[in-house]
Order: sequence, then C-alpha cells, then structure tokens
Amino acid sequence: PWSFAMTDEIIYGEDESSSTLMKPRNRLELLQEYGKHADSEEETYDPLKIRRFITKAVCGLFTGEPNAKKYRIALDDIGGMPKKLAKEGKSWKDQPPISELILDAATKYLSEEVLYRTPKESYEMLLSEADRRLMKQ
Repeated sequence: PWSFAMTDEIIYGEDESSSTLMKPRNRLELLQEYGKHADSEEETYDPLKIRRFITKAVCGLFTGEPNAKKYRIALDDIGGMPKKLAKEGKSWKDQPPISELILDAATKYLSEEVLYRTPKESYEMLLSEADRRLMKQ
C-alpha cells in the first residue's frame, strides 16, 4: 500500500495542497492514525473475532523493508492474543490497547529511517533501485 501513496500525484499531477484529504507524512503517522481506528473497532466489536482483521490491514505496509517479516510475525501474535489468552483462562482486557501493541511492534522491528520516510522519499528510492538494476543488465 505504501508504494501507491504517490499515485495521484504521479498520474494526475495532484500535489498535497490540492487534496482535501489528510495524507500521512510517513508510515509512523499512518500507524498512529490507524491505531485510533483500531481501538475504536475493538471497543465496538469483540476482539476475539475482529483483531486478526485489524492487524491484517497493516501487514503489507512495510513489504520489502528490512525486518518487515519480524513485524508481520509480531502482528500475527497480536492478532491471536485474545484467543490465546481466552484459552489460558486469562482476560485480554488487562492488555494494552491494540494501537499501542501495533506501534510497539513497529518501533521494535523497524528502523526510524523506514518509519519516518515520506512517500516521496520512498518513491525516489524505488526509482533509484530500478535504475541500478537496469544499469546492471
């Protein structure tokens, strides 16, 4: 999903000022906003049923980045936590909010460079990597 963050600007020539939507400046900001939504969803619905859906939505956000697999594994653990605790006879309600768990996993496994990189910086990196691959051929 992050690789598409610049799509409107590239295809339609729209810049940030022409959009009425709030666009996150980086992936950490996106996760913070998503965390608010995730907390709201868990307040509304049963975490035993919804938590995997919540974590799955941000699994691909760091695809191709160093330690992305460790982050996805942590998200999988977070997604399964309510059921695991229920099987052990423990309450999931004593756990931190899902937003905190997702942010903790991101900051634990991903570098600050990855978390704070803007969509434009990510796009430019992607282009330079593609140029390097073409030069090798």
